[in-house]
Amino acid sequence: MTSSVPEAAGSRAVPETAPPVLAVEGVDKRFPGVHALKSISFEIRPGEIHALVGENGAGKSTLMRVLSGAHPPDGGTVLMDGEPVRLTSTQDAFGRGIAMVWQDTRLAMTLDVAWNIGLGHEPGGAVLVDRRKMIEVARRALARIGSNVDPQALPTDLSRAQLQQVEIARALSRDTRVLILDEPTSALTPAETSSLFSVLADLRAEGTAIVFISHRIPEVQEISDRITVMKDGAITGTLTAEEATEDRIVSMMVGREMGLSYPPRASQLGDVVLDVSGLSSAGARDVSFSLRSGEIVGLGGIEGSGQQEAARALFGLGRRGGEIRIHGHTVNPTSPTEAIAAGLVYIPADRRAESLFGPHSIRENAALPNIGGWTSRGIIDRRQELEAVGAQMQRLQIKAPGPETPVGNLSGGNQQKVVFARWFIGSADIYVLDEPTQGVDVETKQEIYALVRRLAEGGAAVLVLSSDLPELIGLTDRIVVFSEGRAVAEIPSAQATEESVIRQAVSGGGAGADRTEARRRVQGPGRPLLMRYLPALLLLGLVAVIVAVASVIAPYFLTPRNFASMGGQAAPLAIAALGQMATILLGGIDLSIGPTISLVTAVASFVLSPESALPAGVGIAICLGAGLAVGAMNATLITVFRIPDLVATLATFSIVQGAALIVRPSPGGRVSPEVASAINERVMMVPLAFALAIAAYVAVEILLLRGRLGARFYAAGASDESARAAGIRSGRLRAGAYLFSGLMAAVAGLMIAARIGSGDPQAGTTFTLATVTAVVVGGTSVFGGVGTAVGTLIGALLIILMQNVLNQLYVSAYWQYVWTGVLTLAAVGFHGLRSPDRRAAMAGAARRLIRFNRSKPSGRYPP
Repeated sequence: MTSSVPEAAGSRAVPETAPPVLAVEGVDKRFPGVHALKSISFEIRPGEIHALVGENGAGKSTLMRVLSGAHPPDGGTVLMDGEPVRLTSTQDAFGRGIAMVWQDTRLAMTLDVAWNIGLGHEPGGAVLVDRRKMIEVARRALARIGSNVDPQALPTDLSRAQLQQVEIARALSRDTRVLILDEPTSALTPAETSSLFSVLADLRAEGTAIVFISHRIPEVQEISDRITVMKDGAITGTLTAEEATEDRIVSMMVGREMGLSYPPRASQLGDVVLDVSGLSSAGARDVSFSLRSGEIVGLGGIEGSGQQEAARALFGLGRRGGEIRIHGHTVNPTSPTEAIAAGLVYIPADRRAESLFGPHSIRENAALPNIGGWTSRGIIDRRQELEAVGAQMQRLQIKAPGPETPVGNLSGGNQQKVVFARWFIGSADIYVLDEPTQGVDVETKQEIYALVRRLAEGGAAVLVLSSDLPELIGLTDRIVVFSEGRAVAEIPSAQATEESVIRQAVSGGGAGADRTEARRRVQGPGRPLLMRYLPALLLLGLVAVIVAVASVIAPYFLTPRNFASMGGQAAPLAIAALGQMATILLGGIDLSIGPTISLVTAVASFVLSPESALPAGVGIAICLGAGLAVGAMNATLITVFRIPDLVATLATFSIVQGAALIVRPSPGGRVSPEVASAINERVMMVPLAFALAIAAYVAVEILLLRGRLGARFYAAGASDESARAAGIRSGRLRAGAYLFSGLMAAVAGLMIAARIGSGDPQAGTTFTLATVTAVVVGGTSVFGGVGTAVGTLIGALLIILMQNVLNQLYVSAYWQYVWTGVLTLAAVGFHGLRSPDRRAAMAGAARRLIRFNRSKPSGRYPP
């Protein structure tokens, strides 16, 4: 192989006596049913590339998680510069100069590239971020590894290779002494891999210590100074670059001599099983090819040329046109359900995001599509299920204590085998395999190659996508080459070379560059802001229409007194909704807001009454403390005891509502006129409380748009795991969000107590649903990671506006309940339509909210 590393930069001149910058001694780590690390001792010297290889499940990733602070060891010592250290989190590791690039993408998909690269160490002041400098830092970090990704592009617009580049650029943007790369080339083209190796060589020359994990042994031999081999949680040996032959490395990995080879190609093919004509999707157009029984066909080309989009379109994901015929019958599936029913199954490249349910067991993951065959009168025959899953575990040699092992505890290769087991339990005519060996070891690759060929020999037709060109050539019978979203050539695999495939792929002329340039136009200045505020702008248009109509049909609507009244009504709802938004932005929910408002009004009728001996300031502090106490209870249940947000706050809903009724069983008591007057103060007919609410929203919107805290909320809401990988303490964020929500509910309760002048244990009855409605209508996703304060404010104003109009039209309060529920459902449905893959989940969330609304005790709207 010709070296991809420049000779000068790539020279291996690390002195063997150089003291290690990072080391472990006798480290031990166990998980339920798995002894992952067995008294491991391992060291990394400054200015060296130290490769770590081994089979899937050997313990490589676990060891790196210990070194990066993600997993505390059960025993042993971690040393840095010879001194024992305790790495308690990824943030702690980052602070010591240890950065890890994970095998699977850990980017926050709702933040652009610049935010992802700068996350956790944003340039700027203590509160606000210097956005211009952030973009420049991101551009330099990307340029350093030869990437032309636009810093303002969203990760959802990038290819897998570009996502990997962003991950690496993020690691290099910090003051990194130790860089850990877990399968960094798994989604890169040869040219991109060569560029990465040049960067690693430069870093080595600068004194950076690099750990390089890969299953591609030729790459390991090319780039590494030393190679450590792991097997079954233990180290079997460390070799220098000169000692490390491919045969010796593989022998140390698997315990026997083994070479990488491909099974013989098909000698005889059957009839045409799949015939594709004029297929088009978001990234492919006018694609035509056929596939015969017993044949393995590869889809090749430069990453992002349309092959993956074509494969997904076959499975009913994103197809826009064309004809698909299976066994001569037109099927044209519009969903995966229809594709599976037609005999076509798809194994996607991203097994974590699209194939597996991490917390669930091997049995549950493998059996899911097949349970209909074991069900009688709605009851699953568990014996048949276990027998079928157990047979596949044995057939595929899945390494796990048993079928009830959570699939999230397995290595990447064993997870991939579980995905195969799911479809091998049943039978299909056509298998579409997207990167079937990505991130798996040599032995598992051999097993998968044999499995794929056995599928074909059994009469199935197999379509394979792989970014590893030697694999694509060696495994398949024929390759369909893609360029610029079209199938431009077919090459018999026996005659194909890497050069011939690449030559055909680039003959269309600059496809990748054109798409990158198009992305830059789409994500240009101003476009992200427009997309960010689009829901709020649409909602503002709806408010304008309602105001115009109400001014005609409601005679008292356009009066200063009515607008002042609406401002007074909107203030508590807006304040409470601000707290609710904080929790929903993190993918949670706070159902205790309404009861907290009721409790605070009840408490206020005692501590702020004219008869109370307490100073007004103390009474207000007690009321705010009550809200903070509820928030602290929610935060403890959710972050300490790991109770789901919905369950935890539903429990506190009942507890706090009961407490409010205990404090004040029925409406009564009084609030000091002086305190009420101060809270209800108006300036030129504008309620002071409403003005303060507007000011709070402006401050929060600035923090969300340009603040460090806002970026952390968006990142943790988009993916808690990704946030932790960036060094963000998401648990603290979640606890803070519930404390803030409790405080905002308490402020809203004080406003209502001042307005009604007494205590009412039912005063907050409608606020829980109303705050959720305001937040969701305003464009905040119930899945977290997306939303604006401006949208929530307009959502709250819309609710109050409609209540005011309906009251003037003498519409019953019962119908107003219906209006709020319908508005919630409509908002959830609208945002679901904007993201088709989430429609079903969105509908489920809406149904839960409606059920909760129906379960609430009756009450009245805020006066």
